[in-house]
Amino acid sequence: MESQCELCFRGLHYPRAAEKKEVLMTGDPLIYLNGDIVETADARISPFDRGFLWGDGVYEVTPCFGDELYRLEDHIDRLYRSLRYVRIDPGLTPAEMTEATEKLLAANADRLGANAMYRVGHWITRGEDTPSMRVHAAGPGTVMIFFRPVDTAAIARNYAEGVTLTVSSVRRNPPECVETRAKVTSKMNQILAELDAASRDSLPLMLDLDGNIAETSVANFFLVRDGVVWTAPERNILEGVTRKVLFELCERLDIPLEEKLFTMYDVAQAEECFITSSAICATPVSSVDGFAPKLDIPGPITTRLIDAFAADTGYDFRQLDVAAE
Repeated sequence: MESQCELCFRGLHYPRAAEKKEVLMTGDPLIYLNGDIVETADARISPFDRGFLWGDGVYEVTPCFGDELYRLEDHIDRLYRSLRYVRIDPGLTPAEMTEATEKLLAANADRLGANAMYRVGHWITRGEDTPSMRVHAAGPGTVMIFFRPVDTAAIARNYAEGVTLTVSSVRRNPPECVETRAKVTSKMNQILAELDAASRDSLPLMLDLDGNIAETSVANFFLVRDGVVWTAPERNILEGVTRKVLFELCERLDIPLEEKLFTMYDVAQAEECFITSSAICATPVSSVDGFAPKLDIPGPITTRLIDAFAADTGYDFRQLDVAAE
């Protein structure tokens, strides 16, 4: 399951119906469901599927820039780590899941907008429940792969203006309860944080139980102090694929980076703040609870990383925005 923010990440901007029509296509993208490629309208899942009843499943989201699946192997690897953690058998090997994804991309060749961007979702549940409701009696697993369009204009605006965060009263689930590195479909923890922050026209920044900065409801959080990029250690956050890419880019660009615990005191001293996730790459933060970064938006290190992501993906949201104007 993916939260509304993650399905259509837009800072504080919910795309209107007219804006959703900007991505031209000949029809809704086909989806993969349990071995078949079908029209979305023809997809059928049991109302007793444990994903619907109990949120019993895992998911993955891979960005597709144009017709290029970005870091698919990394996303499939994380998907299978999550599957192993929750003990769900998808009935496909990682290689078969990759092949199914690539076949779905090919089947949608005439349905995806030219130079558009999509999130490719892999949703896998434990399958249909039985009257006993016993977890081991369910199955086989339900496997769905689908394409959802991304509002690239909203991302371009966020690159220029930054997004506003506020510290949520909802704390991030600790790994003692549910492992934060696993991408599970039970997202109520993050959804409650989103609802809390939305009342203040912001996106949520979540703390761990000890008051350290963890992450947002949909993205990893970073700050820059004295030219060094800081981010929370993996124990408190999702094991982000884009976070991994950012580590690689920092090494390539000789930008120092540290994983460490830090609090809002450190955020108040930050020169720059930004967030990362699959579709948005690196997006600057304009303020956190009223604390604005000391440098202009986007800051110099954030800009270097945005440039590096654009080179790595072959997709520059800023140029798309200029072309649209």
